[in-house]
Amino acid sequence: MAKKKIREEFDKLFKKGDEKAIKKLLDKNPWLLGEVSQTMDAGMIEQNQIIAALGVMEDELGGSVPIDEILFSLRVDFNIRKSEEDVHEILTSVENLNLVKRDANGWSLTSEGGRICDDYLNKNLGKFDL
Repeated sequence: MAKKKIREEFDKLFKKGDEKAIKKLLDKNPWLLGEVSQTMDAGMIEQNQIIAALGVMEDELGGSVPIDEILFSLRVDFNIRKSEEDVHEILTSVENLNLVKRDANGWSLTSEGGRICDDYLNKNLGKFDL
């Protein structure tokens, strides 16, 4: 089976959540795990950047952060440009992981989200002018 077909099969199984079939496909095609890991790592880096920007603005504002302030921090503090839709989608996904919470005024970190923010900032501190 060609790699493209295997990737498509994996995507179908992943969307279905068929863990047994996913494991079987990964066992037969160990190269696929490396690709999946790289994609997941890239997604996690993006999530961590947004969590870090939220944390920076939360400290600065002393409370919940509106999405436009998160976009501002990404652009100014981290030199990252993202659309409001992308940031909102990522915030919603990390809200489901209980890393951030939403209220009437915007977004704030949970204690676990705060830990991820601190870890990200500590690992990357030399790269940013905060």
